[in-house]
Amino acid sequence: MNICVYCASSDRVDPAYGAVAEHLGRLVGERKNNLVFGGGNTGPMNQLANAVKDAGGRVISVIPKAFDARGFTFARSDEIVRTENLQERRLTMIKGSDVFIALPGGFGTLEEVAENLTMRQLGLHHRPLALVDVNGFWSPFLEFVNRLERDRFILPEHRSLLFLAPTPEAALDYLDAYAPVDLPDKWSN
Repeated sequence: MNICVYCASSDRVDPAYGAVAEHLGRLVGERKNNLVFGGGNTGPMNQLANAVKDAGGRVISVIPKAFDARGFTFARSDEIVRTENLQERRLTMIKGSDVFIALPGGFGTLEEVAENLTMRQLGLHHRPLALVDVNGFWSPFLEFVNRLERDRFILPEHRSLLFLAPTPEAALDYLDAYAPVDLPDKWSN
């Protein structure tokens, strides 16, 4: 299974975020799954990919050519897909993945999660997304999504497009058991 993981690439974040990335990477590798990720060699992104490799998994790095040229590509990649820009990278990651997990991250992670949810809302794909809630990181985002539903910017069914997981194990269990949600043809009221 190709598991896409969105996460931070900053070396400045709390070490707890890197520890969870390593833990998830170990689980992905032990299951002999493939990691599809942004291809970076810094921060939790690097820790995640190294843990996948160390546990026997395969790593597919999807990285813009400009980042690759600057030496930011994960060195132990089994496969490197170079894209023209960030937009192409996000779409390539979505097209090449069976399921999605988001760890804590910055604007790039938020953009990836939002695009993934939008594509699912519009019926452009039907694959699941789990958010791993390290230290309550995703709780404010869930409050915002609940506000979107309350103020009728999204339908109640759209709230079910994401799953808040307390641990990497819970995220993987959810993804393993996932059954696609049938959304109404009319996606807005």
